[in-house]
Amino acid sequence: MYLRVSVSGSKVWKFDYRLDGKDCSYTLGRFPDLSITDARQRRSAAAKLVASGIHPKAYEKQLQQQTVAHQKNTLWPVCEEWLEDNRGKWTPYCHAQATRFLARYVKGSPLGTMPVRDIKVSHVHDLLQSIAKRKALADDERKAEGAPHIAIRVRQHLDAIFRRAIISGRVDANPVAALKASDVVTLPPTRHNRALEAHELKHLLATFSVTGTQRTHLAMCLLLLTSLRSVELRGARWREIDLQSAIWAIPEERMKMERPHVVPLSRRAIEISEKIREINRPKSADDYLFPNVRDESRPMAATTINAALVRSGFNHERLFRAHGARGTFSTWAHE
Repeated sequence: MYLRVSVSGSKVWKFDYRLDGKDCSYTLGRFPDLSITDARQRRSAAAKLVASGIHPKAYEKQLQQQTVAHQKNTLWPVCEEWLEDNRGKWTPYCHAQATRFLARYVKGSPLGTMPVRDIKVSHVHDLLQSIAKRKALADDERKAEGAPHIAIRVRQHLDAIFRRAIISGRVDANPVAALKASDVVTLPPTRHNRALEAHELKHLLATFSVTGTQRTHLAMCLLLLTSLRSVELRGARWREIDLQSAIWAIPEERMKMERPHVVPLSRRAIEISEKIREINRPKSADDYLFPNVRDESRPMAATTINAALVRSGFNHERLFRAHGARGTFSTWAHE
């Protein structure tokens, strides 16, 4: 072993040996990053390999390949491959939601760095239980209550991911297939939105004008007049609305059924739209009708309208959420 000093001044520890009738040299590391004590330890390990007929460099390369293969076959990289496979098949919203759930609950968990071949049914069960009975908060979570619906969604994603791993030869069996949703979580009873009666609707609009901001009040009014889903309302941009023709044309990529949707605007809906434009003063057709109060490059938060409804007393027995506007519209239209 010796220290080789180049013309440029760099210094590396070298170990010369002879194997298979050839003179060879192996670089142990750079000085001073590698001390003489550590260099001697590496030289001793390399000498043992040479005595066994193995080139130290070849052994080092083999270890690197094994590390890469190990990392590639852990759960999170397989999740990333599955997400990429489905990028063009799903709507941007569905893809973003699946990515968010898996990144939050799988990537940061011990399962994320575990080889898929080593994952058992009990590992998946423990992960889903921790989501369903969530006690510790993740980075962007505000509530410590359990998330049973998310646990079921993550189970569905993992089931598809392990099926992909079987096809690619990484595993022989799907540990998620042995777990039914009922084995993992008990869902709370479904609570449907009520269709509001005329007096309740009047009370809602009157209360909303006091408890919510003006933008939130106008958003709720427009939701009731157009029978749109709240996500379609919140994501609306000015380029979709033609006030002269009284038409709101929503492109297919923003619709649940992936079909373009045209909404005729009533006189009142046009008045509200003009009021919104007066308040927000959009700079371009790409601006949102209801921008986020903290960041105008994003739409209004998904919880804004529902939070105002809760403050207005529309929860528990009087349950009514933003999505319930469609049910109220449908009930009234049918009658």
